[in-house]
Amino acid sequence: MDDIVNRLEQCCLAYEAKTARFIKSELARLSHKKKKKKQKKKKLHLVLDLDHTLIHSRLVSDLSIQEKYLLEEAKTRQDLWRCNEYMIKLRPCVHEFLLEANKLFTMHVYTMASSSYAETVLRCIDPDQVYFGNRVIAREASPYFKTLDLVQADKRKVVIVDDTVDVWPYDERNLLHITRYKYFRDDDDTMSESYAEEKKDESRRRGSLANVFRFLQDAHKRFQEELGVKDVRLLIPDPCKQYCF
Repeated sequence: MDDIVNRLEQCCLAYEAKTARFIKSELARLSHKKKKKKQKKKKLHLVLDLDHTLIHSRLVSDLSIQEKYLLEEAKTRQDLWRCNEYMIKLRPCVHEFLLEANKLFTMHVYTMASSSYAETVLRCIDPDQVYFGNRVIAREASPYFKTLDLVQADKRKVVIVDDTVDVWPYDERNLLHITRYKYFRDDDDTMSESYAEEKKDESRRRGSLANVFRFLQDAHKRFQEELGVKDVRLLIPDPCKQYCF
């Protein structure tokens, strides 16, 4: 009789332990599901300019004599392409930036260039439409200035990265002002040599794009974790005060 009682007690203890493990597992699963749902609800959007923000492009015919060597290097370099009549140079850290930012944001491209030009550039930096999909706004849709009214997102959840403040007259508080990236010589450069002519480039670790991403990581974390933050614009420095990454 005692053996039967002992076996019953052991069965009960085993059942209770199994039940406790199941409950713990379910609570963890529900907590994770709730957290994912909350994060999805608070999903942020990142609107990126192209020229002088992610890339610098130049007509092949406008390259300086000292930059002509790039025509040969474009055949082997991973950050430089000749696309039709353009030479397109990626800003240092672009690949890493897009890969990591894509984990935190829904990303959009907004450019004052033509849609055909945007398509040419995106074939280089996002050929499989992994990062931007069809979320591209070009000059045809917005010929005079840029506006978040054309971006399908709550303005309180949008961060803009652009090298030009003036093109966002109504959405400056969403803007992270990044320094202008210039790799090739421009027509107005008469004194100093270009990065290309000097065979140098912006720093990958300490350059503007890397600095912007560190800020975006911090802003995203604070927006997700701080209960009082419902408007990402409260975390963005005022570009009117000339804050520039």
